[in-house]
Amino acid sequence: MTPVAGRRAVRPAALGRLGRGPAVLGRLGAPLFWLLLIAFILVPAASSLILVVSPRLFGQGAQWLTLHYLSQAFTGAAGVAIANSLWVSAAAAVLGVAIGFPVAWLAGRTTLPGRRLVAGSMWLVLLLPSWLPALGWERLVQPDGVMYRIGLDWPWVTHAILGPAGVVLLLGLRTVPFTFLAITAALGGLGQEFEDAARAHGAGRAATLRLIVPMLAPAIWSALAIGFAESISDFGVAATLAYNSNFPLATYQLYQAINNFPPSFPAASAMGALLVAAVAIPLALQARALRGRSYQMLSGRTRQAVRRALSPAGTAWSVGLIALFYAVALGVPGFGAVSGSLLGDLGGSFTLTLANYRAVFHQAGQVGPLERSLAYAAITATIAVAGGFIAAWLLAQRRARSSRLLDFLLLSAIALPSVVFAAGYIFAYNLPVWSSIGISLYQTALLLIIAYTAASLPTSARVLSGTVAQLPPSLRDAARAHGAGSLAAWARGVLPVVSRPLVMAWLLAFAGVFLELPISQLLYQPSSPPASVAIQDNLGTYHFGVGLAQSVLAVAVALAVVGLALGCYRLAAPAGWRRIGTASSD
Repeated sequence: MTPVAGRRAVRPAALGRLGRGPAVLGRLGAPLFWLLLIAFILVPAASSLILVVSPRLFGQGAQWLTLHYLSQAFTGAAGVAIANSLWVSAAAAVLGVAIGFPVAWLAGRTTLPGRRLVAGSMWLVLLLPSWLPALGWERLVQPDGVMYRIGLDWPWVTHAILGPAGVVLLLGLRTVPFTFLAITAALGGLGQEFEDAARAHGAGRAATLRLIVPMLAPAIWSALAIGFAESISDFGVAATLAYNSNFPLATYQLYQAINNFPPSFPAASAMGALLVAAVAIPLALQARALRGRSYQMLSGRTRQAVRRALSPAGTAWSVGLIALFYAVALGVPGFGAVSGSLLGDLGGSFTLTLANYRAVFHQAGQVGPLERSLAYAAITATIAVAGGFIAAWLLAQRRARSSRLLDFLLLSAIALPSVVFAAGYIFAYNLPVWSSIGISLYQTALLLIIAYTAASLPTSARVLSGTVAQLPPSLRDAARAHGAGSLAAWARGVLPVVSRPLVMAWLLAFAGVFLELPISQLLYQPSSPPASVAIQDNLGTYHFGVGLAQSVLAVAVALAVVGLALGCYRLAAPAGWRRIGTASSD
């Protein structure tokens, strides 16, 4: 009996020694994680905003403290661009709500045919970079474009799209998915009893709608705020359609301030600070509109809403309106891009050819950007998902003060426009102090990947936070109780539950980086442009067909990667993993 007792006495001590390694790594990993967040998210963001009042701190002027550049941003070309961005963003946010609200209502409260496809299609509108639809519309309606090549001589369409109205339209369509998601979530908590009460008192459909809409005010105001913030920070439309229409917007004016020779970093920083401050406008309006009102509608007695049956005429109108939205948001610009890529001449004839695609594959420097962006996106998505999972795990520790600080930092990074965030990397990592200590990150592929990762990590953390917050410690503890080490316990107990969200977060980060424009434009390594920069360069040098062929191939590659990743997960993941979180067919 003695040997057995001896083994029982030694085993806990041995397990304790084996557990010291992961514990030490955990104690070292948290400070390292925070150090990376501070270095690659907080420092660039803060640098972009501090430079406006203290240019000497970054070696960009003689003043330690000044408001000169901030006041200068209200005058001249910068002032015009900021004013344009303000009213265009407000109009786009209102347009997004005007379109997104009825679409969300039809998909959530009626018997609309194909309503399940509406939500999935909204994600496609959301994931496409804004410069791609802008590019398609531009090539479709510009003089000697596809519209004129096929015999449609409509100059009024050209003037409407290539101007402020076209900019508002494209930015408004870009904000529709945010409205759809916000309204859909709010409708889920709006029970049937409110509509029944209105109908019981003799209210018709219009009167019932007037009763229901005010109850959705928080969601509507949130959609307006998100739409305004997304529109004012957008760079894709500003760098394509708006620029070619001689309608300056603040994000492109900021880029020009940095890209000019000599660059004016304090002026760019001033415009960036104003863009960030402008986001407070819709938030203040939202707080004022909702102050003193209660919108608490959820209770244990909330009745499930009943879908309203559409009449044949109502069905036809509803399907037609939603089809029109997708045609304008995706179909028309897609047709413009694909058809433009098949035009081999810049004259008046309509000749279809594959010469542009052959040029992409055979001319030097045309395929390389696609391959480069593919590698950048894959590396970034992998790092961002790993870091996002760690951040989501820390966010789940709600009692810790550090988790609240992390939550604020990640939310601030999401709200910061990408062009301002990228400018912060120039301000922070182009300082002479880095060269003096032998560190040279500026204009390297490493810094570009770091910036991609820093921009993607907050979103990945948000995508994974809901799933991670639902993970009980017993999953890992059960595997440890059966003799598994730390990594094996995580692989056996935790990975099966989070595998599907991890794949979706990876795809979201990949799609966001593969054709990303503002960070790429400001930070890419010279002579090694990513796909989005190469496409813009071809368009800027009037190689329209080659640039459009590159963009079509880039979208095809992105869709192929998404399909490949989902297919591999379906084939490689065990059946039990795939069933977790899915509804049964019973």
